Amino acid sequence: MAKASATQIAVEQLRASILTGEVLPGARLIQEQIAESYGLSRIPVREALRLLEADGLVTYERNSGYTVARVDVTQLHSIQRLRQLLEAESVRQTSMAGELGPDLAAEMRKVHVGLKGMSPESSTDVARCTRSFHFTLFEACREPVLLRILRNLWDSTDSWRTIYYRLVFASEADHRKQVFEEHERLMRAVGAGDAQLTIEILDHLRDRGIAAVEKAVVQSRSQENRLQAHLLLRTLQA
Repeated sequence: MAKASATQIAVEQLRASILTGEVLPGARLIQEQIAESYGLSRIPVREALRLLEADGLVTYERNSGYTVARVDVTQLHSIQRLRQLLEAESVRQTSMAGELGPDLAAEMRKVHVGLKGMSPESSTDVARCTRSFHFTLFEACREPVLLRILRNLWDSTDSWRTIYYRLVFASEADHRKQVFEEHERLMRAVGAGDAQLTIEILDHLRDRGIAAVEKAVVQSRSQENRLQAHLLLRTLQA
């Protein structure tokens, strides 16, 4: 196996820090500090930041340098609409290829069982496993261009998603129960080869997630929970 380049190492470590919410949206990314903490020179760090900018995870301004990209409410809804189109198309293509059925549902269930066994407090692991659950379905379409764009869309809101798992999924047992029930419905629809119902359930899960986070923003304001308000508003508002 080829040894990873310094740029690849910097890309993966920076990506992980951003997607897990370790580094919040709007945070400055100072090349010298990153290079020192990773034990690298500035050149691979600079190249890594450029690659992450192309993926939409960081932004660059002439007088400010690089910062973690913000996703405001308008952008969030735009990204979700694009996801809706591409996820539906992946399901349709999977169905046309004859891959929507019991075998695919069984693969999804393996991931689902692992997800249900996780502690809801392990927000990063839960977010990663939930993503794997959905992409087990999407990847069955075997369309590399569609999947690459879809992964980028998921990446662009992963910091928001991690906060959702920390502040909503981890603390609301009824919400978790409803999500798992929707997962069960989704697997039954996939197992039955029902593409239209599969798409409808995906839409419902997506809308539920947005609504839950927006509700949490309101609650965090009313309760004057400064930490939650800080995390959520930094993510959802520019």
